[in-house]
Amino acid sequence: MLSIRSPLGRNRPRRANAGRGQTSGKGCLSIHREGAPTRPGSGVGGSVAVSVNRRVLNSRRRATLPIVFVVIWQLAGCATELPRPDPAEAVRSRIAQVVDADTGNPIEGAVVLEVFYLRPKRGSGDFPVSKTFRDSAEAVTDHKGRFTLSGPFDSLSWWTDGLYIFKPGYGPWRFRGYDEVAPVLQAEEPKRSWLQQTWDRFTTSGVVIELRPLRTREERLKYIDLGWAPADVLEAGFRRETPLGPLYFFDVPADRLSSFQRAVDEERASLGLEPRRLDGRWQPR
Repeated sequence: MLSIRSPLGRNRPRRANAGRGQTSGKGCLSIHREGAPTRPGSGVGGSVAVSVNRRVLNSRRRATLPIVFVVIWQLAGCATELPRPDPAEAVRSRIAQVVDADTGNPIEGAVVLEVFYLRPKRGSGDFPVSKTFRDSAEAVTDHKGRFTLSGPFDSLSWWTDGLYIFKPGYGPWRFRGYDEVAPVLQAEEPKRSWLQQTWDRFTTSGVVIELRPLRTREERLKYIDLGWAPADVLEAGFRRETPLGPLYFFDVPADRLSSFQRAVDEERASLGLEPRRLDGRWQPR
């Protein structure tokens, strides 16, 4: 029979327990086994007392956690393949006209940044990130709102590429026609099919991209500084993320954001705000 006793209070008196051993002090466990042979010189007849310091146990547990994390990380690294381009990829142009979503008028001087990614295979979930920065291309729209830039294209570019457009006084962008088909695109498959087809036109014959005008000073402040309030409703197809929000960019080095940064600073200055650095959310390598 095993009996385990632990002192409950710091100043709890020890109790004599003839033939069963004694507690060994605060913070310790005493484990007694009946019928065990007497150890010479132990002073305890018929039992063996084993004391384990709780502080030692806790420190060992804490020390184990980093070791477990490192082991898991190393196992994930063993399953990592170096990011490689899709063998079927090709270099394609991106062709578009940027217009005002309300009036349809072309927008001159909008900064366009497209970011291209590679997709490393890291086992389950592609931990810690599903894509990594590869390169980027930049353009500024002309007096007709048109731009062209080139970069790698494959079957998943519609999903992985990052397209960012900024013009002071304007907010998020969408492909023209999204608002008309939005009720049909509630299901995932039709939405994906529509985006794939639109992206294919974007890289061949060209598309029209609409920028949402910021209609009040309050909207301009929200888009460039405060972020949208939960109660703010945007039209279909427009992203809620804002340039200075935590989820706008992903894995973009700071030197690729210089033109975007200047345009944002211009808008902030016009609103009486101090410059604020964009966060490209550059991921550790």
